Amino acid sequence: MSLQIAGGKADDQQFITLLNSLVRGLIEEETPQEFWIIQIDNWFDHKWLGFGMNTTVPIEKPAFPPFTPNRVVCQFSYVRVGDDYEESPLPVLPHSTKRKRSEMNLRKCVQDSTRSASFVWYSGNSLANGRGSVMVYNIAPDRFECWFAGFNRGRAWTLHSTKGVSRDDVQQLLEIR
Repeated sequence: MSLQIAGGKADDQQFITLLNSLVRGLIEEETPQEFWIIQIDNWFDHKWLGFGMNTTVPIEKPAFPPFTPNRVVCQFSYVRVGDDYEESPLPVLPHSTKRKRSEMNLRKCVQDSTRSASFVWYSGNSLANGRGSVMVYNIAPDRFECWFAGFNRGRAWTLHSTKGVSRDDVQQLLEIR
């Protein structure tokens, strides 16, 4: 598989290895037409999950989390070709490179950009922080799901918290080869 996150100098390579395992699991489970990897400059928490969504009303068109452009380190897009994914610059980025009013960011609906995709946001600077975060949005024609997983570094990286997904489901994704 050509989809592999390399990580940078500020990223703990063990966290990047864990992240790559999670990505492989998502690809195996979801097989979306598009796959996005988005690095955020530092740790973020579950409060970004479903940001701006009203949880008491059924969600019709969820929005991308409104990270400010200076927090978005990179955005990579991949397109499924047969059983593999190839990097391909898609025309519309999930996050603008220019600052916009929050109201405009909350109107940028996920399902307006694609009908089949997985978006994975992950935190950078995991080497210094000793913690990492991953947020996933899965879009299919008949469903939308979003979830968060937090990891801490001890002797090894371990799953610390989840929201919108069970710990068992995350562990299962990590174990898919």
